[in-house]
Amino acid sequence: MNSRKKMTKREFLKLLGMGSLGLVFWQCYDSKKEEPIDESPMNENSNSSSEQASTQPAISFTENDVIFLTRNDENYNQLRLGFNKRFDRFPQVIAVCFTEIGVQAAIQKANQEKLKIAVKSGGHSFESFSCGENSMLINLSKMNKIQWKDQENVILQPACLLQEIYADFLPKKRIIPAGSCGTVAVAGLTLGGGYGFFSRKYGLTCDNLTRIKMVNGKGELLDSQENPDLLWACRGGGNGNFGVVTEMHYQTHPAPNSFSSYRLRFRNLTEDRFMNLIRNWFDFTENLRNEAFSAFVLNGKTLTILITNFQNHSSEFESSFDTLKSLADDYSPTYNQNLATALKRYYGRKDPLYFKNASSGLYHGIQDIESILPEVFQKVTSKSGMIYQINTLGGAIQNSEFEGNSSYPHRKYSYLSELQSYWEKPSQESGFLEKFEEIQQVFHRHGIQAQYRNYPDINFPNWQTAYYGQNYSRLQKLKSEWDPEDLFSFEQSVRKG
Repeated sequence: MNSRKKMTKREFLKLLGMGSLGLVFWQCYDSKKEEPIDESPMNENSNSSSEQASTQPAISFTENDVIFLTRNDENYNQLRLGFNKRFDRFPQVIAVCFTEIGVQAAIQKANQEKLKIAVKSGGHSFESFSCGENSMLINLSKMNKIQWKDQENVILQPACLLQEIYADFLPKKRIIPAGSCGTVAVAGLTLGGGYGFFSRKYGLTCDNLTRIKMVNGKGELLDSQENPDLLWACRGGGNGNFGVVTEMHYQTHPAPNSFSSYRLRFRNLTEDRFMNLIRNWFDFTENLRNEAFSAFVLNGKTLTILITNFQNHSSEFESSFDTLKSLADDYSPTYNQNLATALKRYYGRKDPLYFKNASSGLYHGIQDIESILPEVFQKVTSKSGMIYQINTLGGAIQNSEFEGNSSYPHRKYSYLSELQSYWEKPSQESGFLEKFEEIQQVFHRHGIQAQYRNYPDINFPNWQTAYYGQNYSRLQKLKSEWDPEDLFSFEQSVRKG
């Protein structure tokens, strides 16, 4: 298990000033408001603006549990910086939590001061749902311990980053089916579903979650061993909706001995060539082995097809996409690479950037979108910086047992798409957002409704059923039970039933 040095608030802020902790925080500073720092423990005589909170016993805590930072703290402006530079939000207070007690104390403070709460583990929320305006930001960056229960089962705290997990797991020859972006934290990934190179074999990340602990909106610590609804809800429906997850138990799987990848590039596409290639790709992936994964990535008029396989490389598998190889301008295979080395190639950019990314629908197959693909191609290629990507799902993700035990509602779909856009200057934002929404409307008008919760779009109509399908009403009832004051509230949070 990782160890944590106990420190005072002054020592903590000094380290932040030196950049020693390597934390990434969301953007949240308001220079117009200066507030005193309240470092005193809350007690039963504290003035409470919430009747519910005032009836709860006071939480006894120290700076080893939680540190509260307000807008006149020297490092507040640094702590508000986030991964998506498009957002500029300012919480009233940042609660940097180290323990479950610290989380309970933070929630009690939010109840007393009637502050809405946003929760940040890794800070990669596409729409900055992990940081609110004039609210409390509960920052879990230092809750990143890894503890092995035995050779196959592990306990992760919410802010464990994928690159940290792989660094710990792979020497032990274990994996969980997680994503590939190294700086994404495991909590946000899991609570919305979570998929990656290994999911067609072992299911979504949330399918491998076996137990979870959460502090709800009333400050109560819930354990899924006593409350099985908690595990069901957090397998696909738990992103910041009900409380703060503090501990997650996972079943792990044997790590493969090697990892092969096959990259095909196609340049200077025309609409006809694009249509021929995407039909061939869907034909190939329809019967993809469960150890494999593929992505279809249109970036301008260049198409990249990535195929991965964590069985030992075989000529038989490589020959299964001979048609695509014969059409490619470039073909770059990498055979039987060391898994740790291979995964680092997909860790992605660590520095903040301007972007707008979102789900563009889940599909059964090309029949769901074939008639609109020419229009999508023309619109994506008309503006440099727009990317349309389709990834393979299916395999074990469609296991009926997983479906019954989770709130993730989209098992029947075999493909997940994502629209992406990236730019360099704030002045470019409006043009990209306009083109982005124009493309999204093509899918919406065509009746594409199912969307992946971890790739949210603030403009989705009927987002409740788009993300959660028929499970939304059950999630609403749990919301009313666990967060009756609606502390955990943002633009697309589950509403009380």
